[in-house]
Amino acid sequence: MELETLARLCQACIQQSPVIVLGSGASIPHGIRGMADLATWLRDAVTTDGDEERDAWLLVRTALAHGEHLEAALDSKQLPQSLVIKIVRATWDFIAQDDYALFKSAIRSETDFPLKSLFHGLFRSTNRSIHVVTTNYDRVAEYASDSGGYIHSTGFLPGYLRRADGAENLLFKQGNQPARTVSIWKVHGSLDWFIDPSGGVLSLPMTSELPEGLTPLIVTPGVSKYQRTHDEPFRSAIQGADRILQSASAFVCLGYGFRDSHIHPKLMNRCRVHDVPILVAAQTLTREAKDFLRNNAGRHYLALEHDVAGTKVFNRDHPDGVVVPGGSYWNLSELNKMVGF
Repeated sequence: MELETLARLCQACIQQSPVIVLGSGASIPHGIRGMADLATWLRDAVTTDGDEERDAWLLVRTALAHGEHLEAALDSKQLPQSLVIKIVRATWDFIAQDDYALFKSAIRSETDFPLKSLFHGLFRSTNRSIHVVTTNYDRVAEYASDSGGYIHSTGFLPGYLRRADGAENLLFKQGNQPARTVSIWKVHGSLDWFIDPSGGVLSLPMTSELPEGLTPLIVTPGVSKYQRTHDEPFRSAIQGADRILQSASAFVCLGYGFRDSHIHPKLMNRCRVHDVPILVAAQTLTREAKDFLRNNAGRHYLALEHDVAGTKVFNRDHPDGVVVPGGSYWNLSELNKMVGF
């Protein structure tokens, strides 16, 4: 495949005002460690009390030792609530370290956000709104939006002590025009979402340390994530993401592994049934991503991943992949340049 052909195929999808889907792979270039590192951290950081916690955690550790990824190791395990709380806290501690370092770097303008360039390119049209759906807890999308001069909304009112008020209820204006707004649907929660001792939900500016008396509102992989999604603010975030995904005219998936049951079925329905175009870019496409592309992505799919000779490209004409030499076009920075962003 020629580079010009690849650029044309990518542009055809991006010009459809796509919904952006972010997975953990989109944050790794910013120093946010991924699921493999988190698994190692949890294995060493979580301590158990009593036989019930010890036995349950031994099952998880054994699954990890046998090579299962974190989501699979935690899934279908009946973990006591006391252990779930410890996993949530350890997960928050781990990712918050990286996120706060990125925040300080962004303050000093030492970080380039390719996502900002993507937003900028998408806002060149008359479009005043971009939707991002993400399973990530980190705030890369928020920082990218802020650094581009755009308003971001995660479903909370503006301020320092932010209360939930669904993202679709918040309308921002600049002068007499709707403000260019990035709506970020965080279906698994966010590092700056908390629940207070009285059960109140709020979003706070955060540091690298957990505010005393508050519990992080993040949903870790495993059985507990299905229990928590019935509660706010997860329910509103998931319902909003569902509406956006079900009406999308195109998708751009960055670093997304197609392992989440909240997002994956919506992508499958929209692409397979309605033939909506989808562009998937990742350093390494997961087995689940390749299965989706082969069986459920419809006709208008395009996927990019790293190859030693350049970029391996998958589409309807090349279901087993073809190499475009010379560039890392799966990388968002290179992808932006290729499509003129």
